[in-house]
Formats: sequence, C-alpha cells, structure tokens
Amino acid sequence: MSDEILAVDLGGTNFRMAKVSSEGVLLARAEIPTASITDVVDGLGRLVDQVDGGGVATLVFAAPGVVDRDAGTVVFCGNLDDAVRRTIVASRIADALAKRVVLVNDADAAAIGEAWAGAGRGARTVVYVTVSTGIGAGLVHRGTLYVGRFTGMEAGQIRLGLEDVDRAEHVGSGTALARTARQLGLELANPEVVRRAHQEGVARLALTRTMEALGVTLANLAWLLVPDRIVIGGGLGLSDPLVLELATQAFHRAGPAFLEDLSIVPAALGDDAGLIGAAFAERALQGAQ
Repeated sequence: MSDEILAVDLGGTNFRMAKVSSEGVLLARAEIPTASITDVVDGLGRLVDQVDGGGVATLVFAAPGVVDRDAGTVVFCGNLDDAVRRTIVASRIADALAKRVVLVNDADAAAIGEAWAGAGRGARTVVYVTVSTGIGAGLVHRGTLYVGRFTGMEAGQIRLGLEDVDRAEHVGSGTALARTARQLGLELANPEVVRRAHQEGVARLALTRTMEALGVTLANLAWLLVPDRIVIGGGLGLSDPLVLELATQAFHRAGPAFLEDLSIVPAALGDDAGLIGAAFAERALQGAQ
C-alpha cells in the first residue's frame, strides 16, 4: 500500500489538491476555482483524476472554519458559501471516493506543516497565525496539534474591545487594512498600500493601525499560550517584511516581557503549508484531546 496522501485545501478562491509523500514532498498538484463547485465531492473527483490519485488510500481535507471532529463536518465558516459548507461531510466524501478521510481545519493543517517541516521546526510550542482576508490560527505543542471535539484557535474572533467591531479579524486582517485605507482616503489594493507604507504618510498610518491590532492579538495569544515561536503566514502576513516588523513592535508593547526567547517569524512554506501539513496530520493528531 502506498504511503502517499492526498492533501486537499479548500480556499475562498481555489480548491487545491496535492499528492504528498509521508515526509511532506509534493509529488503532483492541481487546482480548480472554488466558484466552479457547488458540491465538494464533484470537485474532489475532478482533482483526484488530475493528480492521478485513484490508488491513494487516505485523503486529508483541510477546510476553512470550525470542524466538528466527532461528526466529521464543518459547523461554522464565515468565508465560504453555506451550501458548499454543508457538503463537507467526511463520511460522505469517504463513501464517494472510496478513501479514508481525515477532516481538519485549514489553519491547523498549516500549523502542522510549519511546526513539523517549516519555520516552527525545533520549537516546543508553536502558534501559527495566518493573516489574509481574515485571521486564523493553530497551536502545536511538542509536535501534537491542540484540538478538542471542535477545532479551536479561531484567533480572528478574539475581542480587542467590548463591541463586535473590535474582533481581531475586523481590525487586524487584510480586510481591515483595505477598509482603514479607504477611510483615510486611499482607494488602493492592499499590495500598493503596503508598498507605499515604506514612506511616512497615509498608507503608513493605515498599515500601522492594522498591525497594531494584529500585534495585540498576538500578545493576547502569547499571554494565554506562552509559546516559544509564533509563525506568521497568509497573504498579508507574508506580503512584506514591514508587515511583520510593525506587528512585532506592537506585540512587544503588549506581550509578556518574560518570554525573552519567543521569536515571531515568517512562515517558510507559504501557500503550501497546509498541503505539506497534511502529510503529518495524523501523526500530529495522535494523543490530541
């Protein structure tokens, strides 16, 4: 029996699959637009054919949102069409594809990838935070993913104040940067805002405000979880070193000073972190409660 794994990452834009070795080497990959599917089973069938994955026994499905591990379903997702979300049922996928299916949260899969094979390798406690349209996170301690019945670490829902608009995702994400820039009179895409932020001005103010919120979010996670490494990924998180620099400055103003050895580092595996993490997912889930 092959020790290869089919790794699946369902994003808001692309539905991706890779055939991955047990050590995280990507052997084949394919993707289709997420908008082209109404049922994940149909999309999976197309992707399996494209990566020649018919003979692979195990499929690890990284889904956005909160996963109910007992039921094998996604119970909440703010960034995915609800009709598509309801088609993500592990037992149903397993029956349709004749494969063993492991359903995990997408940020958890990326956290595993970075902890086992990326920027978190060698650290005892790794907090992975992805900063893109929203904010997600995963926690890996001594190689084991922290998870209960439901996947946790929904860092985007952390409240930085008393109102709903004070959620970390609302004030410290890529969406937040775009909104803050518009409020300050900049009708620009985020990459251009970040580029202009290298000079003092409105763009710098917009990025600084957004990264202050992210930095305080990271500080809250550090006070709770006392990690020795925080790994930052995602489209905005990895877009420019200035993003991490500003967030780290805010972190040091609000975070625990006694964590002298804590480092905040960029993710090493980029968009492939979740696909690579799938190779190690079952090992990282052994002993998880």
